[in-house]
Amino acid sequence: MHVSERLLQLYATLDRQTRDIVQQRIETNLADGKSLAASYHELTGETNDSLSVEEKSATDFSNWLKDGKTELDLLTYYVAVLEKSEMLHSQVFVPQTAEPTPQHIAEPVVSKPVMEPSLEETKEPEAETPVDPTPTKPRYVPESTIPSRTERMKSHREIKPARPRQKKSRGWLIGLIAIILLSVGGYAAYPMISDLFEPSSTPTVTEEPATPEPEPVAEAKALEEVWIGVKNAPLLSEPDSEDVVYVADIGDRYDVIEERDDALLLDLGLNELTGWVSRDEVVTEWTAASINDADVLDWLSTSVNQTLFDESPETYFGMDENELVGNVGAASGFDSDALHEYLVYPGLFFTMRNEQVEAIDWSNTDQTKETFLELGEPTYETEDGVVYEGETYSLRLFVGEDDSTRVRLTKLDQ
Repeated sequence: MHVSERLLQLYATLDRQTRDIVQQRIETNLADGKSLAASYHELTGETNDSLSVEEKSATDFSNWLKDGKTELDLLTYYVAVLEKSEMLHSQVFVPQTAEPTPQHIAEPVVSKPVMEPSLEETKEPEAETPVDPTPTKPRYVPESTIPSRTERMKSHREIKPARPRQKKSRGWLIGLIAIILLSVGGYAAYPMISDLFEPSSTPTVTEEPATPEPEPVAEAKALEEVWIGVKNAPLLSEPDSEDVVYVADIGDRYDVIEERDDALLLDLGLNELTGWVSRDEVVTEWTAASINDADVLDWLSTSVNQTLFDESPETYFGMDENELVGNVGAASGFDSDALHEYLVYPGLFFTMRNEQVEAIDWSNTDQTKETFLELGEPTYETEDGVVYEGETYSLRLFVGEDDSTRVRLTKLDQ
C-alpha cells in the first residue's frame, strides 16, 4: 500500500488529540536538527532502514505540514511515527544520538582553456613584367665588292645573244584543269557516295532510369493528452529530481505541455501547477466508454457501504464543504496535498477540488479484482488496478500490497 494511502487510513482511525501529541513529540525531537532515521529511533526505540538519513529540523517539519505534505521523505517518516503512536503514549525511550556519516565532497575539476593559434596572412609579391628592349636593326654589308665598270664591260663582250624560245605543248594545262574539276566534283559527291556504303546511323535516345522520389517521412504527432497507466505515479518538479509535486493514480487524465526525451510535462489543471512524468508511466491511447452510467450506479448500490448517505452517491458531486457536512455530518479527519483537500469519514473519504466534491473513495472494501471484472470489459487494466469509464462517471478499483482494495467514483469533466 502506498504511503499516502496509509496516511489516509491513519487519519480515519486516530483522533485529532493523538495526532497533535505525535506532531509535538516530533517537533521537540527535531528541535536541534537530526536525520529522520535517528529521530525515529529516538522516539520509538526501533530502527527503520527505509527512512532518510538527511538532516531535518522542527521548522522543516512545521513547514511541511503547512505546505500540504508533498515531500516524500517527511511523509514516510511521519506515517511511520503515527503507526507507533500507542507506543509514544505508553513508553519513554532514552534518546540515542546517531552520529552522521561523513560524506566526501568532490572538488570541482577546472579544465584549462585551450589557446588556438592565430593565423597570419601572407601576401605574395606581384610578378614584375620584364621589358623587352627593342633590338637595333643591323646594317647590310655585301659579301663581295661591286665590280668596276671596266670589269662589267669585259663581261658584256662575252655575252651571247639568246636563242628564240620554242613553243611548248598545252596538253599539260588541259590535264591540270581536268584534275581540278574531278577533285571538286569528288568532294561535292563524297557525302552521297559514303551514304551508299555506310549503314544508316539514327541516333538512339537512351532513356535514363527514373530516380524514385523519396517517400515522405511522417512527422511524429505531438501529444495533446495522456492517461496515467501505473498506480501511484510521482509527478516531479523537474525530470529525474526527487521533489514530488503530486502522486497521480491509474486513469487520471492530463494535458501535455512539453515533451523532453523520455519525460512529459503535464498541466495539473490548478493554479498553473505542472509536473514531469516518465513516458513509461503514461498511456497515449484511451478507449471509448466501456460501461453506461446506470450500470455504474447500480453496482455501487449493492457493492459498497452506503450507510452514511441519505441519497445516492452521485448527488454529492459539486457540493462544497458546508453542504457536505450538512448532509453527512462533520468529518473525523482532514488532509490535503498540492491539488486536493480530503474529508475523512469512517470507511471512506471525499476528495475536494476547487472547494467542491470531485471524487468519493471507499477504503478497505470486500471487493476483489476478480469480482470487479464481472462488470464487463474494462477500459484499462493492470495488475493492481482496473478502470471502467462511462459517459459521465469513472469507476476504479485499486489493489494494495496486502490485497486490500479501494473503490473510487469520479465525475468526469464534461
